[in-house]
Amino acid sequence: MIRLPKILIQVPGTSANLGPGFDLMGLALDLHNQFEFSFSKEITEPKTELKNGNPLPFSEKEDLVYQSYLSYFKKFLPNVTPPPYHCKMSLSLPLKGGLGSSASAIVAGLSLAREVHKRLEPTSLPMEPVFTQYLAEFEGHPDNTLPAYLGGFVFAYSTFGEKLRYFRKKFPSSVAIFVLTPEFHVSTEESRKTLPKSYATADVIFNLSRIGAWMHFLDKRKFGDLLVGLEDKMHTPYRIPKTSPLFPLADTLTQAGIGYCLSGSGPSLLVFLERKSVKTKLAELEKTISTVMGEAKIPYSFKRVKPDGLGVRIQFK
Repeated sequence: MIRLPKILIQVPGTSANLGPGFDLMGLALDLHNQFEFSFSKEITEPKTELKNGNPLPFSEKEDLVYQSYLSYFKKFLPNVTPPPYHCKMSLSLPLKGGLGSSASAIVAGLSLAREVHKRLEPTSLPMEPVFTQYLAEFEGHPDNTLPAYLGGFVFAYSTFGEKLRYFRKKFPSSVAIFVLTPEFHVSTEESRKTLPKSYATADVIFNLSRIGAWMHFLDKRKFGDLLVGLEDKMHTPYRIPKTSPLFPLADTLTQAGIGYCLSGSGPSLLVFLERKSVKTKLAELEKTISTVMGEAKIPYSFKRVKPDGLGVRIQFK
């Protein structure tokens, strides 16, 4: 048996959709899950644990790292038994928080499998386009997995079985990003059930125009273009209806002219300020959020984050 090194994989969190770009646009953030994988002849069964010793927050069937690891072998090395590993996780991304925890696990599992593949049968290693295609197809949402893998802002699509297409851009440093995470969970699967099966033509055109505003913002770096680009009529109104506990906050931010978007299916929100205005506006923004969330009796966290421009990091020991 080929000796495998200890493999450390760090994957950034992601925010998908970014307003109008439903299932198309995503951004990697400098919040990370870390995975430490060990292999040896003494390890005969897979084992996963948290590095801090706490119980795992998911069941064995929900372990997407191991599921994606096995799936890679079934796809690319069907005649090879996947070497069992011991994994120690450090999880900074909230489960079902809309910040790409599932995507981080998938990227970690598939990246690990590819590193093992390199050492077992390097001549049969899939080319990068084949790997990224499978990465996008595994979850079905390339707006999450591609930014986690590549870093940066990513526009990606692969519909009706066609070849994956994507491009990547650097998020402008002139904009400050904040993540507000309420302390309740949202299931992506359940959240999708709230979306309509069809949309009015006017709403589709509205969202297409806002994606255009996003692209103009990325090229010209004008904050006003971002504020327009964040507007959405295809998923935010259905995921934050008037009955949602987040509606008062979303409505307050809208009325104040502050840019925000639901992160993935939520409940986390991304909030945007022009970087040069942070000193003058942040205190008032934090006060507003505290008041609205306090009245709704919803605990939350609110912190500044940066875009992650590197994507997955892999180290060996």
